[in-house]
Amino acid sequence: MPDLSALDVIVDSWRQTFHLCPPHGLINDPNGLIFWQGAYHVFYQWNPSGCDHQNKHWAHVRSTDLLHWEWLPFALAPDRPYDAQGCYSGCAMDVDGQLFLMYTGNVRDAVGGRSSYQCLARSRDGVRFEKLGPVIDGAPEGYTGHFRDPKVWREGQAWYAVIGAQRDDLAGTVVLAKSADLVAWQLIGELIEPAPFSYMVECPDLFRLDERAVLICCQQTAEVCADGIRRADTAGYLVGEVDLAAARLAHTGFRPLDRGFDFYAPQTLLDASGRRLLIGWMGLPTQPETPTVASGWTHCLTMPRELTLKDGRLLQRPLRELARLRGEVIRMPDTALQAGATVSLPQVPGGVWELDVLIDAPAGADCADCADWVLHLFDSSEQSLRLVCEGSHGRLALIRNCPAAGQFDERKDCEIDTAVTRVQVFVDRSSVEIFVNDGAEVFTTRCYPASEPMPPRWVTTHPLRLRDLCLWPLQPQPR
Repeated sequence: MPDLSALDVIVDSWRQTFHLCPPHGLINDPNGLIFWQGAYHVFYQWNPSGCDHQNKHWAHVRSTDLLHWEWLPFALAPDRPYDAQGCYSGCAMDVDGQLFLMYTGNVRDAVGGRSSYQCLARSRDGVRFEKLGPVIDGAPEGYTGHFRDPKVWREGQAWYAVIGAQRDDLAGTVVLAKSADLVAWQLIGELIEPAPFSYMVECPDLFRLDERAVLICCQQTAEVCADGIRRADTAGYLVGEVDLAAARLAHTGFRPLDRGFDFYAPQTLLDASGRRLLIGWMGLPTQPETPTVASGWTHCLTMPRELTLKDGRLLQRPLRELARLRGEVIRMPDTALQAGATVSLPQVPGGVWELDVLIDAPAGADCADCADWVLHLFDSSEQSLRLVCEGSHGRLALIRNCPAAGQFDERKDCEIDTAVTRVQVFVDRSSVEIFVNDGAEVFTTRCYPASEPMPPRWVTTHPLRLRDLCLWPLQPQPR
């Protein structure tokens, strides 16, 4: 947790312990992720004066281990004509030992019209930032004011940026730009063709992983259906080959990054050892107010995840440093479960814990590769959360009932083409992050238990065997 002793930090039983959340007010997109001069820096969108999406600042924390965070003065405030209605998302760059930020300044006129400016700020000490003003002055010809969220990197002697954009025809895309000095920018073209029903693509992040190009971005779609307009905000990725000179990404299609209810606006960084790490916002642009608004704060960031590629798919694994937060392990003996069996796992007091288990279906069983089971998590008299493996139908689902958050029997699911053999779960007071098959699928969600939940339990429909099952209480330790 960040050191917030000098700030007005709200005390709440739902406040996270090892996730970044605001001392008060609203947090959303992580920004400016960078490893710079021996420390990790994370900035994020922050409204310090309320829990609505207004007055966006850049809050700032840093860490040497990704576990313990030091709160620094906010880096950016909406105090100039070019960012008066918000310092929106962007990135950080090391430029000859100085820390630069590039962000979107948001401006609204009296009737709600939007203008956007891509702006620079600079710091010599990594704490105090000087605004340098816009370097892309408004949206380029052919695009609306929805032109934002620059992510910049250096390649050879040039700087490149991907920027989320909306065409004048109201279709969403990602624009590639190039600069020699971060000040004068040339738009090269659009990396991707608009997807069906997509009216905006935001928070783009282009990088190379295992010699492939990966574009992470968030598609906003609106589809007219029989029951009205169905809107979706989906963070996902495309893998392929990029031609920077032609501004083209040849890819295999858009795939969601996370299958849960609360995941958006991820950004990555490269650490000193060459790992590609990702942090996302545990929220969505449109959703009911969280119950913590009544206490004066809302939302949090995900824990950091390590990214790798396997067979063209992006795997997200829990940050390995999180193992340092483990208390004394609780091991359960390997257990063979018959169809219809239920096994309860030990209760971990405090509501902050990790589960890791391997799953085998018995050899020769009719459903050897498609066991059906339910893992009940966070169940109490007020709510329920369960991971459901419908292996016989090739589906995996997360089902949530949380009336306190205005969520009733919601279901998020995905297709699975292999057996589920490993499940890792991280629970932190009001959140659950589930990693399936070493991060081939991930489910991220918020939950708000009003009382002590029941111990987790497994219920089977087909025979299976649980092995190497371990539970750990997680307790962030002082430095």
